Order: sequence, then structure tokens, then C-alpha cells
Amino acid sequence: MNNKGLSCSTVILLITITFQGCSHLSNQVAKVKSALPTQKNSDKLILAARTFESKNELLAAREQYEKYLSKNPKSAKACHRLGIVCTRLGDPVAATRYFTQARQIDPQNSVLLNDFGYALYQRGQFKAAEKIFKEALQNDANNNRIINNLALSVGHQGRFKESFSLFRNIMPAAEAHANVAYIHTQRGEGELALKEYDLALTADPNLRTAGLAAAELAEMKSLFLAKQDKKQTQQLATRKVAPKTEFDKQPTQLVSSKQPVQKTTTLSTTQSKQAGKQKLIAQTSMKRQAKVEPSFKPVTKSEPKMEEDELEINSFRTLDELSEEESVIIRISDEKTQEENLFRTPQELQNN
Repeated sequence: MNNKGLSCSTVILLITITFQGCSHLSNQVAKVKSALPTQKNSDKLILAARTFESKNELLAAREQYEKYLSKNPKSAKACHRLGIVCTRLGDPVAATRYFTQARQIDPQNSVLLNDFGYALYQRGQFKAAEKIFKEALQNDANNNRIINNLALSVGHQGRFKESFSLFRNIMPAAEAHANVAYIHTQRGEGELALKEYDLALTADPNLRTAGLAAAELAEMKSLFLAKQDKKQTQQLATRKVAPKTEFDKQPTQLVSSKQPVQKTTTLSTTQSKQAGKQKLIAQTSMKRQAKVEPSFKPVTKSEPKMEEDELEINSFRTLDELSEEESVIIRISDEKTQEENLFRTPQELQNN
């Protein structure tokens, strides 16, 4: 009987201890869960951010992504999306920071690397973009999108043959030529672009995109050439008219300048004769011991002298002088029109 009572007491004690242990463990788990963000709340933040991003409400999307990232600092996904959003917002510093952070967390993510490279490409950092695209291809060698973006980056650096080879790996020759033509157009190389479009249409006459682009580019070239012809005609007309107008005035000015000189000569001769007469009168008067001042003294008029001074100033310029003094037009790249940028000869491109 005593043994049975002891056994019951032992069982009751063990049950009590067990329940106390379970209760303590539950409290500890609850504390841990409360200290960590719930998955449900995090999912709501990501969902809200993606919704704002899809509606092009980029500032709101950025705010939600950054809230999520503050609670999940190791989230490559949040950093990745923030890099894209900041790029679209025109904040390249923040975009680079988030892309770099995402790359450090998930260096094997080829999609992430492709987006990072494309953001650099859009900012004109073609060499840096090429490096990222090549890194992405190491993880995904058959990704056509990455190869296409790499070809664009290489082409914008002037390596057109390499660019064409890369395009050729993922598309027909006609499309590859059309893409190289697009690069030339972006670089302002209109003549080279037309040549590439011609090659594209030769390879595939039914390539509609190449045909439309070539037609638009040809029209732009025609407008550009028409403007150039008009400018040259106006310049030639100005050069012909301006010197003729100057020289038409020359005989009139020279004749008018000679007339006072002739009058001066006549006046000086008359005055000299009168002076001689006055001298004789003076001598006769001296003999009579009468002092008579000459009533007229020869004075050289100032007007003929002024005319002579004006003749010393050469107001007429030769054609060579006119051409040398023409105003020099300094062209700045930002001031060029699109047509002027697009259509340059290969020799001009080499000189640049």
C-alpha cells in the first residue's frame, strides 16, 4: 500500500515538472518570435513595394523596399529591386550602392548582374558594363539577353566587328547588321549606320524594322544635305556681293580725293605769283623808304591736308584680306543638330 502511494506521488511530481518545463519553453519561443519580424509583415512590405513599382510610383516603392531592407539587411532581392528603382529615379549613386550590396550577397545571380550591367550601360559607362556582363556570362553562358547587352556595350566602345560576332551568336546576320547600325546611329555615325542597314536588307529584304529605320535615316540625310547646300549657297553669295560693294565705292572716293589736290596745286601757283608781285612792290617801296606790309600772305589750306590724311587710311581690303578676316565658327558638340551629328564621312570620323 505504501509502495502504491509512493508511486502515485512520483508520477504526479513528474507530470508537474513536465508541464512547468513546457510552459517555460513556450514562453521562450514566444519571446524569440516577438523579437523577429514576422514573415507575414515582410511579405506585405514586398508586395506593397512591387505594387507601387508596377504603377510607376517609384518614390513609394523605394520607401517600402527600404523598410523591408531595414528589417532584412541580407535580402539580395530587396537590394536588387532598389538598384532598379533608384536607376529609374535618376539616382545613380544609390543605385550603384544597392546593386553592389546585392552582388556581394548573391554574386552568382546572373539576372542581378545583367540588371546591374544594363544600369551602367544606360549611364554611358560601357567599359564597366562590359565587365559586369562578362561576369554574368560566367554564371549563365547561354543567356541571350546578357550576350545582347554585352554586344551593345562592346559596340559603343568602337569594337564593331566584335560586337557583330556577339550578335551573330544569338540572331541571324540581317538582324546583327541592323543592331550594329543602331549602335552607329546612337554614336552619331549616320553614314556608317546606312551602310549597315544596307547590309541587313541585302541579307533579308523583308526585315521590316531595318527597312523603316533605313528610310527614316535616309530622309534625315536628305534634310541635312539640303541645309548644307543652302548654307553654302548663302556663303558664296555673301562672299561675292560684299567685296563688289566695297570696290564699287573705291573710284568715287579716289576721284573726290584727287580733286582737292588739283585745286591745291592751282591755288599754290596763283598764290606764288601774287607773292612775287608783293615782293616786287615791297622792294620798290623800300627804295622809296616806305615800309608796306604785304596785304596777303600765302597760307596752305588745311582741307587738302585732311584729304591726304584720309587717303593714308586704307579702307579697302583685298579679297585675300577679306577671306583671312572672316569670322571663325567654333562648333561645340552640344550645339550640333542631330543631322550634323549623324552624317559624317569616315575620314572625318578618323580625324576625330
